[in-house]
Amino acid sequence: MKSIYTIPKVVKYDDLSKPWFVYFRYNKVLFRYKYGINYIDNYKKREIEANLLRDALYQKLREGWNPQIPDPIQQQSNLTFIEALDFALEKKTPNIGKKTISGYQGTINFIKVSTVLVGLNKLPIVETKRAHIKLIMEKAKEERNWTNNAFNKHLNHLKAILSELIQWDIIESNPAHKINNLEVSESNANSPASVQEIEIIKTELENKHFEFYIFLITIFHTGIRPEEILNIKLEMVNLKKSEIILTAEITKTKRKRIVPINQFLMVHYKKMNFERLPKDYYLFGSFRKPGKGNIGKHKDFIPGPTHINRDTATKRWEKIVKKGLGIQMNIYALKHHGANMKILAGLELDSLRELYGHTSKLMTEKYAKVIKEVHRKNILENSPEF
Repeated sequence: MKSIYTIPKVVKYDDLSKPWFVYFRYNKVLFRYKYGINYIDNYKKREIEANLLRDALYQKLREGWNPQIPDPIQQQSNLTFIEALDFALEKKTPNIGKKTISGYQGTINFIKVSTVLVGLNKLPIVETKRAHIKLIMEKAKEERNWTNNAFNKHLNHLKAILSELIQWDIIESNPAHKINNLEVSESNANSPASVQEIEIIKTELENKHFEFYIFLITIFHTGIRPEEILNIKLEMVNLKKSEIILTAEITKTKRKRIVPINQFLMVHYKKMNFERLPKDYYLFGSFRKPGKGNIGKHKDFIPGPTHINRDTATKRWEKIVKKGLGIQMNIYALKHHGANMKILAGLELDSLRELYGHTSKLMTEKYAKVIKEVHRKNILENSPEF
């Protein structure tokens, strides 16, 4: 019977700063293993360990081992804390968006550096405790000069990354669990502008940048994230049923979501006259081509074949609103503004949660800050007499 694997080989370098590994192919799939050999800073000793690892892997393959099936016991006994971070992100990657992956990778890079600086680069993941995580995080905060907000962001990333290891039976509990976030002052970065400023923004956009205006009110009315809106194709928009079907591939949560088109938004969508256009056109796209500029209609944020990047929307907003009008409101604040207005209009929190695709009420309340005022008003108006 023909072998389905190649004989493992060691890749090594005279420069010990370069990572060594043992590789082979199984069913034509490439596999690489390090198992801590790169933490040996002596060439001869590292070579001995690498050769032992090569021979051990070869023996396992001859005994019928399938590397495509996870081997939790082997992983538990060999993975260091640093290696476990890479393993966890690799397993998480197929289920999360590119932006989230980028954020997680940044956190891992910072954590790796601080782990080495505190002398825990050889710490086995199965022996990692909460005290280790706190020491590593404090070192990272010191080295990177993180604010409390930044510290909390990276800590939460680390918690999510380590939780993946539980799913693969690498660890039984998350060592970052129950480490408290640092106190921070409430951020106003995504708070809506004043009523008067909102009216100024609306007038400017509606009169001079109408296509962009429709894109922006889609954020306000639906609560769909800007980057998700820019991925909506005409085939996802059903005007007869008054709904937008967000496929799992374009949502941050990787879950399909059906978003209603209310009567205010419907008026504008009908005027766009996109029913006869190709269904693979983007709802808010363009006719640009890389290196060629506009090749058709000289407009953006119209139904078209070319995808518009999130940065394009941000830069357009900054040029018109922040610089042009001098109003320091972020584009994402339109989602908060929409949440506030819906709450004040009497929309139930559960309905808002469903619209925004949140998994918990707490997440929705972060967007609908005005709900505190609603609760206050409800208490004042409905408290009974003694």
